[in-house]
Amino acid sequence: FNSIGNNFAISTSDLASSLTKSASALVTAGVDLEQSAALLTGANTIMQDPDTVSQGLKVIALRVRGVKSELEDMGEETEGILNTSKLQDKIKALTGVDLLDDTNGFRNIYDILMEIADVWDDLDSMSQASVIELMAGKNRANVFTSIMKQADTIKSAYNIALGSEGSAMAENEKHLNSIQGRMELFTNALQTMWVNALDSDVIKFFVDAGTA
Repeated sequence: FNSIGNNFAISTSDLASSLTKSASALVTAGVDLEQSAALLTGANTIMQDPDTVSQGLKVIALRVRGVKSELEDMGEETEGILNTSKLQDKIKALTGVDLLDDTNGFRNIYDILMEIADVWDDLDSMSQASVIELMAGKNRANVFTSIMKQADTIKSAYNIALGSEGSAMAENEKHLNSIQGRMELFTNALQTMWVNALDSDVIKFFVDAGTA
């Protein structure tokens, strides 16, 4: 989150908050943390609304897997949801991309979306509209379209996320080594000393003396 927030148009807090809302559906769809963060980051580049993007990603994951009941519970449209085999056939006919692996299990949604993005510009407008409606529905079409348009950003964010280990720690060490950081450490140490070593009367005396 720290590395992505430093490099893309989304804050660390927005990223964390939004992923909380879509994480369970994305994990069930085989998407790991880095891929989830990258998808949210890329789509948000256009939409600038992390919560809407997060909800859209959740809907896409559920529609591809045909989880109609959960979509209904969320108040999302369920019109046009197909069973697995029919959806697989239609998406493959339109894009050449498989939704299922060799064992007829669902493939990772991140991989599916990135493979569709690779051929997106080669599809005519009717084919694009059909793919959007099948995978995202009418209400979340803008999220799907944003993902298609920002595939390069998504792949870049994913690579940065993969290489981000220690980013926040390194940033914190730089801060602590700065004058401000050292002042904060000194202040914290003083506060600990006052609390642990001195009783309240002594503290009051020195505070009053210092104030005077």
